[in-house]
Amino acid sequence: MRLVGKPCLRREMSKPSVGLRGGASLRFEHLIVGGSAGAVSAVEAIRSVDEDASIAVVYDEEVPGYSRPLISHFLAGELSLDGIMFRSVDFWSRNKVRLIHDAVVEVDPDDRVVKLAGGERLGYGRMLLAVGGEPITPKLGGEGGGELYTFTTLKDAEKISSRLSDNHRVAVIGGGPIGVSLAEALTKRGKKVTLIELKPRVLSQVLDERASRILEGEMTRAGVEVLTGRAVAAVHRNGGRTLSLELDNGEKRLCDLAVAAIGVKPRVRLAEEAGIAVNRGITVDDAMHTSAPEIYACGDVAEVYDFAHGLHRPLALWPVARGSGKTAGYSMAGLDARYEGATAMNAMNYFNTPIITVGSVNPEDPHMVSIRLDKGRSSYRRIVLKDGLIVGFTLMGEVEQAGLLLYLMRRRINVGHFKGKLCSPQFGLTILPQRVRREVLGK
Repeated sequence: MRLVGKPCLRREMSKPSVGLRGGASLRFEHLIVGGSAGAVSAVEAIRSVDEDASIAVVYDEEVPGYSRPLISHFLAGELSLDGIMFRSVDFWSRNKVRLIHDAVVEVDPDDRVVKLAGGERLGYGRMLLAVGGEPITPKLGGEGGGELYTFTTLKDAEKISSRLSDNHRVAVIGGGPIGVSLAEALTKRGKKVTLIELKPRVLSQVLDERASRILEGEMTRAGVEVLTGRAVAAVHRNGGRTLSLELDNGEKRLCDLAVAAIGVKPRVRLAEEAGIAVNRGITVDDAMHTSAPEIYACGDVAEVYDFAHGLHRPLALWPVARGSGKTAGYSMAGLDARYEGATAMNAMNYFNTPIITVGSVNPEDPHMVSIRLDKGRSSYRRIVLKDGLIVGFTLMGEVEQAGLLLYLMRRRINVGHFKGKLCSPQFGLTILPQRVRREVLGK
């Protein structure tokens, strides 16, 4: 994210009053819908520019400002509620934010008004949609489909945790990041876990095949039954509280609890119904402005620029939510801010296996080449190149050089003449050519 030029004059916006247009009972200069990473960053950015502008945050969860990537650690019993909060409880009051615990059900861009589920109407000068994603729920046959849990929020984690004391067998449907992190948390709680994944391997969108197999081996060693290339066709009640999952090949798996952890999709309904341009996510420019006047979007719901693939798409990543939220906040406060984009980046530690992936990890472009170091579970490294430039990499086990590789990738430094050193165990600043080393060090 970069700031360009000097602050613009902040527009004079309506203050709360009687008889506001659109039937609004209150009007705020800045209205933020959502209470997670993007919303927090936007509040901080606005307050760094304007200490007095009125800000309201409308959120539909019981607790705003917690870290969603940490809910698996909360479920595992490794972190308390305080431990997953990334801002203190008094953050909102210190920043003079009006917290409104409700859900926005309608947006009127013409009158600049939103309608809440409770019936109240709020006016705004500028609004940010930081509504994130929503779980993808499979359409399954059988009478037990309605008993599936999901796992994307703190409330989901609390619901699942409340069922674990008297239930031992848990089925996790989905082998992406959500499903794998959930399987690990449940294993740490002493549960017998079966993970069912439609694709031929786990984390197929995040890891290459070799890395997936290494991780599957670690999961199996931890006691997880991993079923890949299988889909759940139906969920049946099996008497009492037990469920029977019918797979697409006719096999059945009994469990006490089943969780759909297939993934998330951008929550675009509000934007679509308001006539705001939407593709897979809400389309925005590099100031995070949508197609509607004075409405911005950030985080999982927005399509940001992916510099590794050269296109705009949703990137459901915590750093992206923070960075795009900060840019949106500066833009709302009148600064000429630009979000420079990101790419798919994942820093994970599943089943005692540290993993970092960036950019293209499953290249299909015939012009891309890969360099590998494979020592199995102790160290696996794959660097993907195109025309001498790094376009993606996977590190497992030994991940210390991820920062240097990312720098070379973002700065588009041609590594073709020293590509053979990229996977060397000794790879680091000291073995880079002097010209490249001086650039990295800023000399």
